[in-house]
Amino acid sequence: MPKVISANRLADGVVVYLRSDASWFEELEEARLLEDERAAEEGLGKAREDVKKSLIVDPVLVEVLAKDGSLRAATLRETIRACGPTIDFRPRKRRLAAKPARETADLVSP
Repeated sequence: MPKVISANRLADGVVVYLRSDASWFEELEEARLLEDERAAEEGLGKAREDVKKSLIVDPVLVEVLAKDGSLRAATLRETIRACGPTIDFRPRKRRLAAKPARETADLVSP
């Protein structure tokens, strides 16, 4: 099965993929397709150099499905990494209580 190399950019933790020009890009579609073990080892060698340069962390080989010129991750885990979180994690404003909180004196029984 063909593979690509994925890592996390050290500066912000974003998932990135190794491109054919040896740069890192955020879109799986831009990844260099590695068809054999030799290409995979060369790619991992480049990735390890970039780890030493503090550009990326945790480079791994990711199996992909190549169809009609497009790439898709072969596993659910890598699909989520490629597409982003499955939940809306944006901070939300807290709703203020309709009534003001009781004062401490009100809570003490006589």
